[in-house]
Amino acid sequence: MSLFRITIITVLLYASSLHAIAQVEEAWNISLDSVTIKGFRHTSGIKTNADGSLKWNMEMMDVLPKILGNADPIHYIQMLPGIQTNNEYRSGTNMNGCDNQHNLISIEGVPIYNVNHLLGFFSTFNPIHYPSMTLSKCITPSTTTNHLGGEINLQLPDTIAKAAKTNFSLGLVSSQGSILLPFNEKLSLTLSGRGSYINLLYSRWLKAEDQQVNYSFYDTNATLIFQPSSHNTFTFDFYHGKDMGSFEQGSYLAKMRAGWGNNMAAIHWRHKNGSNRENKSCLYFTSYHNQFRLSMQEMTFELPSSITDIAFQNRLKWNRIDGGMEFIAHNIHPQSLKQSGSYNVTSGNTPPTHSKETSIYINYAIPIVKNIHAKGGIHGSMYLQDKDSQFGLDPSVALNYDNLTTQLSLCFATRHQYLFQTGFSNMGLPTEFWFSSNKQHYPQYTKEVNANANMYLFKRRWMVSASLFFMKLYHQMEYKGSVLDFANTIYDLDRSLLHGNGKNFGFNLMLNKCTGKLTGWVSYAYTYAHRQFNEIDHQGSYPASHERPHEVNAVMNYKHNRHWLFCGTFVYASGLPYTKAQSLYLINNNIIIEYGEHNADRLNPYIRLDISASYQWKRKSWENGINFSLYNTMSHKNELFYYIKSQKDGTFAYRPVTFILNVLPSISYSRKF
Repeated sequence: MSLFRITIITVLLYASSLHAIAQVEEAWNISLDSVTIKGFRHTSGIKTNADGSLKWNMEMMDVLPKILGNADPIHYIQMLPGIQTNNEYRSGTNMNGCDNQHNLISIEGVPIYNVNHLLGFFSTFNPIHYPSMTLSKCITPSTTTNHLGGEINLQLPDTIAKAAKTNFSLGLVSSQGSILLPFNEKLSLTLSGRGSYINLLYSRWLKAEDQQVNYSFYDTNATLIFQPSSHNTFTFDFYHGKDMGSFEQGSYLAKMRAGWGNNMAAIHWRHKNGSNRENKSCLYFTSYHNQFRLSMQEMTFELPSSITDIAFQNRLKWNRIDGGMEFIAHNIHPQSLKQSGSYNVTSGNTPPTHSKETSIYINYAIPIVKNIHAKGGIHGSMYLQDKDSQFGLDPSVALNYDNLTTQLSLCFATRHQYLFQTGFSNMGLPTEFWFSSNKQHYPQYTKEVNANANMYLFKRRWMVSASLFFMKLYHQMEYKGSVLDFANTIYDLDRSLLHGNGKNFGFNLMLNKCTGKLTGWVSYAYTYAHRQFNEIDHQGSYPASHERPHEVNAVMNYKHNRHWLFCGTFVYASGLPYTKAQSLYLINNNIIIEYGEHNADRLNPYIRLDISASYQWKRKSWENGINFSLYNTMSHKNELFYYIKSQKDGTFAYRPVTFILNVLPSISYSRKF
C-alpha cells in the first residue's frame, strides 16, 4: 500500500472517529438534559447533632410569637425538651434538672453572668446581632469551662459581608436595630442597639392596687471582623447593657430601687491551616454589677454585689486531637448588707475575694469501625484564692455512631465548678449574687451519664430524638432566707445557706418535622431533681425549687405563601414546688413568718398557648414584616407564687399571684434593607 493511500485511510478514520465522538457527546448532552435531581430542603430552624447538641438559626425569631414585640432566644429555648419552662416573673435557665448557676451562657465562649431583662421575659441578647445559637444540655468532652450544666453560646458572624445591610424592629415596649458596614474585602463592622420606653408609654398602667412599677433597659453591641488572609480572622466584640427599676408596695410602705448591668469586651483570633488544623484564641473582659436598695418604713437596706473577670483562652484542633486551656482572674464582691433603722445592728459587710482559675484539657478521637468512633479526654482545673488552693481532675469518654440517618451517642463525664450563685429571689432582679468556693464551701462536683439517639425518617423529612441522663451532684447550696430576714436577724451569708447533695435524672422525647410548609416539633420531658440536706431544720430529700416532673412542648410554623406565616407554641408543665407559710404575726410592726416543710407543696400546673401571624412583603430592596401575637391565648390563670398581703382591717391574706394580664397582645414592625 502506497503512502498516499495510507494517508487517505488515516484521514478518513480520524474524521469518522471525530464524527462518532460528536455523536456520543450529543447523546450525552441529551441524556443529561433528561436528568432530574430531587431533594427536600431543611426548612426547620433547629438542627440536631449526633451528641444531642442543637444549633438554632436566629432567623426563626422573626416568625415566632412575640412578647410585647420581642421574640427572645433564651425565652424560646425553654420550648425544647429537657429545658424547663419558667413562670412569668421568674428568670434563669434550668437544663436536665440543673440549677441556673450550673450553666455557661456566653457570647462566642465569653461568659455573661446575668442575662435577664424585664423579669425574665427578655434576655440581654439582641437576636438580630447574632446569626445563630448553639445549645448543649449536658457536659461534653470538648470544653474548657468549669460548669456542671449545659452551655448556651451566641455565635458571632465570622465572614466579611459583601454589602451594607440594615435591620430594625419596632415593638410595644422596645425597639432594636442593627447595621452592617463592610469597609472593604477584609474589614466589616456590625453595630446593634436596643432600648425600652416602658415608663414613657405605660407608667399609668404599671400600677396595680397599691403597687407602682417603673422599669427600663437598653443593650448595645459592636462586632468588628478583620480578615488579613484566608487563614486568619480577628474579631473584636463589645457588649454593654443596663437595667434600671423601682417598685413601690403601699401595704408594707416599701420602696425598692435597683440598677444592674453587664459589660464585655473580647478579642478573638482564629487561625485555620487546611482542613485538619485550627487554633482559636481569645482575650476577654466581662463584668456584672448591681445596686439593690430597699426601704421599709424607717428601715433601709442596700445589697451591692459584683463579679469581674479578665481571662485568656486557647483552643487547638489538629487531626484527632482537641485540646485547650483557660486562665481567669476573678474579682468577686458577694452580696454585702448596708442597713440603718432595723434590729439588725450588724451591717454584715462581706469582703471581696480575688481568685485565679486555670483549666486545661485534651481529647483524642479514635475511629473504631465504620461510622463509629470514640473520644476520650481529661480535664484538669486549679482554683487559687489567697493561700487556699483547690484542684480537680475530671475524665470523660464518649462513644458515637453516625451513618447520616441514625445518630447514637453515649457519654460519661465528671466536672468541678468553683463559683456559686444564690439569692432570695430569681425574678430577674439583682437579688442573686456570685461567691467563691473556699474551705467552708467546697467546690461543686458532678458525675454524669447521658445517652442520645436521633433518627431521620421519610427521606430526612422527619426526625425522632430521645435522650436519657443521670447526674449525681455534690456540695450543692440553696438560699433559705427571705428579704424580711435582713430586718429581723443579723445578716450572715453562711447562716443563710443550705448545704447538701443532689440527684437529677430523666428522659426527653421529641418529634421534629424538618421540611415542608409546616415545620416544628412536639416534645415530652420527665425530670427528677432533688436535693438532700442534713441541716437541723432541713433534713431529708426535697424537690429542687425549679423541678417540673412533667412537661409537654409544641412549636408549629406554617408558611401559607410568600406573604403569610403562622406560628403557635404550647406548653403544659407541672407546677413548681414551694414552701408554704403556716402562720404569721406582727412583733413591733415587723412581720414574723413560720413556714412548713421545705418545698412540700406545689403550684397548679402551668398551661400556656401563644399564637402569631406574620405578614411579609418586599418592595425594591426592602423586606418588610408585621407580626401579630397573642401571649397566653387561652387566658389561663397560671399561679406564679404565693404572697402575704396586708388588708386594710389589719388582717393578712395568703394568696397566689398570677400574671398582671390574662392575655397579652403584641404587634411589631420590622424592615431589612
